[in-house]
Amino acid sequence: MRRVHDPKSPETVSKDAWRDESGQKWVRQQARTDAQLGPLGLPAIDALALGPGERVLDVGCGAGQTLLQLAERVTPDGWVTGLDISEPLVEEARKRLVQCGQQHVDVVLGDAETMRLEPPYDALFSRFGVMFFENPGAAFRNLSRSLRAGARVAFLCWQPLEENPWASQPLEAVRALAPEVPLPDMLLPDKPGPFRFGDTERVRRYLAQAELRDVEITPRVTPMRVGGASTVEEAVDFALDIGPAARFVSQMPPDKRGPVRDALRRVFEPALTEDGVQMPAATLVITARVAPT
Repeated sequence: MRRVHDPKSPETVSKDAWRDESGQKWVRQQARTDAQLGPLGLPAIDALALGPGERVLDVGCGAGQTLLQLAERVTPDGWVTGLDISEPLVEEARKRLVQCGQQHVDVVLGDAETMRLEPPYDALFSRFGVMFFENPGAAFRNLSRSLRAGARVAFLCWQPLEENPWASQPLEAVRALAPEVPLPDMLLPDKPGPFRFGDTERVRRYLAQAELRDVEITPRVTPMRVGGASTVEEAVDFALDIGPAARFVSQMPPDKRGPVRDALRRVFEPALTEDGVQMPAATLVITARVAPT
């Protein structure tokens, strides 16, 4: 794979958090995020209907779970390329591939919005990665250059925040302790963030800007094990490290953080089951195609 974009260039300074603190958090929480997100991404992978010998680009591949899931479907003759902006996550994914002995995958450090990738790929996949693009229309246009005519696209994103109690309820609980603190930028509708693609008309506009066609958007609501947690305390720990509540708490005055754990316990205690802390996850499986020649 040829890389001509320098991920440390000035236009990507605002993305440094993924290269440092945020990326390190996700590496540290890899096992928990795998348990939480792994089952959710499978319908989007299935939607690609991959076969042996195909080449797949995984955008925002993180610590590598989706790379392994995709590789299962295209081996023995296919190939999967993972792309991520976070150096800690890319390093973790590479270690994981070595440990698994997977030889049909490579992982590239770079920015999907500007990086030039060697075409042609038969399919593009992303699990909760594309919502963080600063300019989604331009990013999809750039990525589509790496896809062959007629290539398939499938990605998974969240429905709006209010449809996802695993995120909205912990956030509401900690906001009640400091109502004067504004929402984090990542939760504003016009900013890169986890729930940005919950507006499906906005998503259709982004894909149209990239001349992707046959767009289909399928909503799903499934049980999700929050942070892979078996106990309430594990769910509280996870919510304080990753997600909307964690981001809000980081902006709270230190003298107001004392009751935070108790507030989160009250959220997760009713969700504790024999299978861990389970809450509904509302997602969207979005598919499209590159125009045929």
